[in-house]
Amino acid sequence: MVVKRFDRFLPLAGVVAGLLFLVAFIIDRNDPSSETGPAKTVAYWQDNRGMHQVVGLLLLPLIAFLLLFFAAGLKRRLEESSDSGYGSVAYGGVVVGAAVFALVGMLEAAMTNAAHDGQRQAVYTLNQFHSYDWLAWNPAFATVLLATGLGTRGREVLPTPIAWASIVIGASLITPLGFFGFMLVPVWLIVVGLMLFREAAAPRGSAAVVAPAH
Repeated sequence: MVVKRFDRFLPLAGVVAGLLFLVAFIIDRNDPSSETGPAKTVAYWQDNRGMHQVVGLLLLPLIAFLLLFFAAGLKRRLEESSDSGYGSVAYGGVVVGAAVFALVGMLEAAMTNAAHDGQRQAVYTLNQFHSYDWLAWNPAFATVLLATGLGTRGREVLPTPIAWASIVIGASLITPLGFFGFMLVPVWLIVVGLMLFREAAAPRGSAAVVAPAH
């Protein structure tokens, strides 16, 4: 089996995405909920315009970009370890999750501009969409974690506890406990990304060949 140098580093994109995800969590922890009134919602996005422009225009699109590379690495590794369709399922889930990150970035950028221009109704409407972004994120990452856990269970790609943790966290994302499961997703990206990188970098017997970079 040929392991190209570039492919070996793909899982690290998930590590960086997970770290940036944690930063976004911290910054967005006080975002107005769907039950916050129009006046307070507009005031929040006006007062925090600069910070959320950085999040919406830089941080979230960068996470989306990195997740696409992680998706390629995850798909490759799952397909190497099994002839099932788990790799394709996980890849699709990450792509959807990346698209949601880009969409939420658009929403945050639009809300900050609308708030700056005093467009109260536009801000309130966009914030309602923003408050329910979990309806797209949770099933996307549930797919990723479940496919990864099921695809690596009983194999040497990931330790058995990590495979089972992936299944449990993934399943929680499609239950009322989804909020708590979602908080663990960035940690999962960091841990699994590091493990996949270490596994890809390790020699795989005499048949393993590292292709030169082109």
